Amino acid sequence: MKASFVLVAIPLLLAGCAEGPGLATPGDPAPRAVTLYRDTVTVEMRDGALCTGVRPAGQGPWRTTLRGCPHTWPVSVLRPTERPRLPLAPEDAAPWVTLSPPGGAAMGYGPRLGS
Repeated sequence: MKASFVLVAIPLLLAGCAEGPGLATPGDPAPRAVTLYRDTVTVEMRDGALCTGVRPAGQGPWRTTLRGCPHTWPVSVLRPTERPRLPLAPEDAAPWVTLSPPGGAAMGYGPRLGS
């Protein structure tokens, strides 16, 4: 009985170690999804963290820092929206939002096609 358990358990344990598409590697906090709301920016990281940047008081472009996760990156909202929810995609030419990882270049995000 122990031998059959081991034969079943080992492949299951090894399968848990495999990396599949879209799964994070340790130390890989790159954004998987960025969404702009009227008063917040949410960022789902590839390592599973969900981070939120809250708009400070005022109108127009705004800056904040991601909170609620281990990645306290600076965020700049260059083009605020009145839409309730706007999914963003990587955008270098004319970003609406930029995220600045420590020691790295700012990453721009703009509306997804069809949004």
